[in-house]
Amino acid sequence: MKILLSFAILSLLSLHSAAQLISRFTWENNPVTNAASGPNAISVGTHAVSSAYGTGSSKGLNPGSGNNDINLVLDGASFNVPALDISVDFRREESQASFFYRGSYFNFGMNGGYLSVSFQLTNGTSALTINSGNVYAVPDDHSFHNYQFNYDDNTGIARVWVDAVLKYTYTGTAGRPLYWTGAGNITIGKDMDATGRNLAILDNLAIQKYANALLPLKLLSFAAEAKNKYVVINCATTEETSLQSIVLERSNNGIVFSPVATMAAAGGYSSINHYQFTDSLPLGPVAYYRVKMINTDGSASYSDIKSVAFDALTISSISVFPNPATEYVIVKMNTTRPGKFRYTVLSVSGQPLTTKELELGNGIQQIKIDLTKTVYQGALFIQITNIQANSTATFSIVKR
Repeated sequence: MKILLSFAILSLLSLHSAAQLISRFTWENNPVTNAASGPNAISVGTHAVSSAYGTGSSKGLNPGSGNNDINLVLDGASFNVPALDISVDFRREESQASFFYRGSYFNFGMNGGYLSVSFQLTNGTSALTINSGNVYAVPDDHSFHNYQFNYDDNTGIARVWVDAVLKYTYTGTAGRPLYWTGAGNITIGKDMDATGRNLAILDNLAIQKYANALLPLKLLSFAAEAKNKYVVINCATTEETSLQSIVLERSNNGIVFSPVATMAAAGGYSSINHYQFTDSLPLGPVAYYRVKMINTDGSASYSDIKSVAFDALTISSISVFPNPATEYVIVKMNTTRPGKFRYTVLSVSGQPLTTKELELGNGIQQIKIDLTKTVYQGALFIQITNIQANSTATFSIVKR
């Protein structure tokens, strides 16, 4: 049987992603100045409230009635850190909005409908200003998306992510911390009034001190997706200094697997390498796939098994964010028709930690999975199962 194989490797990011939480706001209750973790806010716009229809089934921060900005003010003293990670869920209802604003020192948000960031770095005794310009057209789809910025002073690298997809990279000089001399307080939600629509537009804000640490992962993600009559398989790996090759294996029963493609490892310890396969003649009606990772010493490890059903497939796309996560992850799916689904959180040894079944409609669906119910930290797996189609997608995450 012939298999058409396409292959791509893209070095996406150096693997520095541990962080120390400074402040977190979930806005599940009033007053919205109360933080879920860290110091409370000093003040907020007079009409800002917690209201329904945040991400998933949670509440979020609503500017309130009228055209009043959120303007949640935080004391800047806790945020004078050399490296920073900011993550927030935002629903666009306007063209101008700042997620995290500190005057000329730092501004991460939307300008004229485009995502941008500007920040200052220490340059001797003075400051060096970095301005990304417009890096991404923020979707005007009235849906929440996750926006994240992080800067690592150890490497001098800053990045901007949207729904866990890299949109901007700045590569500077290693060892330069963020510059805060004379910086004042921080405003969350500057210029955010939702154009008076009186609905939640911010949720799940996390501000962290970025720290230099390596994630204990080799296979970061693995997914198989039906596209027309083909199956596209994607996986991402890291810490490849001892990895010799990647082997794609498939099966018609999920038990007996045969290799169908082998490629040399890209190599590199501090980069993420992305591999893609296309199976043009998949086994059916249900095809099973796994990745075998062969080390230079001859030892091997395997990914989870992914199944793709062609007769009842109902998921056209799926993603999990934020990653790394602290208290929750969001599973975002585009389903072609309603159905029963199950999500399971598993340890790296395969032990189920949390599981739940739920009914989902068609179209874009978001599931918020609470990670606070498990004491596990480090690598975890999120498994999404379409019960009717008997198809499963598994994602690797890191819980901090």
